[in-house]
Amino acid sequence: MLAGHSHKLLEQAAKESIERIQLDRRKAPQRLKPLLAYIEENLFHPTLDVNQLKRSCGVRDNSVPIQFHSAVGRPPHGYIEDRRLETACRLLADSHLKIWQISELLGYSSIQVFSRAFSRWSGQRPTLFRKKARRGADMDDSSRASQHSSDRKRFDRSVVATESLRKALDGELPHEEAKTLIETLLDLYPSCRESFNGASSEPNDSPNEGDDRHGTELSSEASQQDAESAQLRGNAHDRYQAETIWNKLDGASVERQQAVLAETSQTSAALFYLLLEKSRDLGTEDAESGVAIAETALSSLDSVVRQRGDERTFANLKAQGWTRLANARSLAVDFNGAEAGFEEADTHLKKGGRRPDVEAELLTFKATLRRDQRRFLEARELLDRARELCPQETSDLLIKVLLAQASVRFEEGHPTAAIPFLEQALPLVNSSQNNVLRLTVFHNLVATYSEAGWYDKAVHLLPMAQRLSSDHGSGYNRMRFRWLEGIVARGLGDLEAAETALVEARDAFSEAGDGFSTALVCLDLAELFSRQSRYADLITLCASMAPISGMLQHHREAIVALQLFQRAAEERSVTNVVVERARKALLRGQKRVVI
Repeated sequence: MLAGHSHKLLEQAAKESIERIQLDRRKAPQRLKPLLAYIEENLFHPTLDVNQLKRSCGVRDNSVPIQFHSAVGRPPHGYIEDRRLETACRLLADSHLKIWQISELLGYSSIQVFSRAFSRWSGQRPTLFRKKARRGADMDDSSRASQHSSDRKRFDRSVVATESLRKALDGELPHEEAKTLIETLLDLYPSCRESFNGASSEPNDSPNEGDDRHGTELSSEASQQDAESAQLRGNAHDRYQAETIWNKLDGASVERQQAVLAETSQTSAALFYLLLEKSRDLGTEDAESGVAIAETALSSLDSVVRQRGDERTFANLKAQGWTRLANARSLAVDFNGAEAGFEEADTHLKKGGRRPDVEAELLTFKATLRRDQRRFLEARELLDRARELCPQETSDLLIKVLLAQASVRFEEGHPTAAIPFLEQALPLVNSSQNNVLRLTVFHNLVATYSEAGWYDKAVHLLPMAQRLSSDHGSGYNRMRFRWLEGIVARGLGDLEAAETALVEARDAFSEAGDGFSTALVCLDLAELFSRQSRYADLITLCASMAPISGMLQHHREAIVALQLFQRAAEERSVTNVVVERARKALLRGQKRVVI
């Protein structure tokens, strides 16, 4: 049990969030007041979720969550998370509670679940947020009040915009009010203004990175398929409905997700594309979630096919869905499941006439599976075929193929052979609108330069990589970038900066429950300490690595390698050879991230 003092701190930190719920309850329609009252009373209870909320308040009408969204600007799940994580920010900034204590106080099932939620919500991990908050604690009261007022006005405007958007989608908004709404939204989200001004009347914003967007001359059949795909992605209303459905699916069990899809009559291809994007984004940090969401994406597409009764039109979409599911299974180290997924994707690809960009994506992901199976020759052959199929020389798909070709050479143990592929991708990525892809190219090139010992070249790219990581990377991306900064600093001889960066990366990975990355960073620190003959620090480091074995679960080879390394540290016989042997054993068991 947590001490009463901790609960007192929670009460103080939650004061503004509770007041916000009370204000929203006073303004809400009568039928929503019981839901907000229940949230206020049970905000930090571990069992509080949308299903519990509806059961406790006797809600059976599926339209109530949509009305809730319209009234307060967020669906119930997002609203609960906002209030909890606002409180987390205050506890992190103003208390000395441990991260695990804050996680437990807020009702999260584990520190890992809390850290992922906080990183997704705030863009930075809890420890980093706490450090920045304390550095900024000397802000004067007037500046703080001004900032709070600005934030509140921004929120109030966003709520008004949300309600107006609902009316616009329902056809209830006059033309002049619609124009005002657009300006309000663009003021709230200025980064969207350039995209809006340059947008065509026919939206074409699929998250699928392999689509042709640059006017390449394709065959008439391929052009027709492109037009069909653009139509299937849907209009603004379809995408809005897709986001609404996703808010119900986010965080729910697989069974619950399937039930939600069965209950809704608003399933569209836009939802399918959105789910593929979520599967890709979440799968890099939680492989099992990536698989579950990809499976849900295919279920949503099956519903659309049943509604329209035109399976051939959707064959390429099914091929894409099965390709992404196979890749998600590969991330989860389910290689048999991945093989079955690729076979299914190929079946649908044949039905769809083997569209070149869809086939190239399939070959690229299959090649990364062959890479992880250590079947490098097959991987290279698949990627050569994929490269021939790329629609044009400036496509995002070509960049992904080049990244995969580099990763195969890197995994073979030839970083210098990987560099030319990444350097070919560098000028292409500068014209890409996909910031995550740009981040991947810069990060991989810095890492490959470092592995090859070309630290002068690596440090030249670090500022751009850091900016992309800060602006567009997930919390996990930023952890990995901090690790990379430490490696580059060590290579350049700045041992103090290297140690600071590596310690921060180690603590972040440990907090996130990533045993493999924690162990690998510890080995980098061990090499640093060994270089300086800091044997006492080495022994302390080894003692701190004891819990890592539990995180590695059944990877016996990796556990034995760490035990041998720890024994060498105790005997003061750590060498680069010992560190490298332990590193290779870890990498053989590590879950790999597929590009």
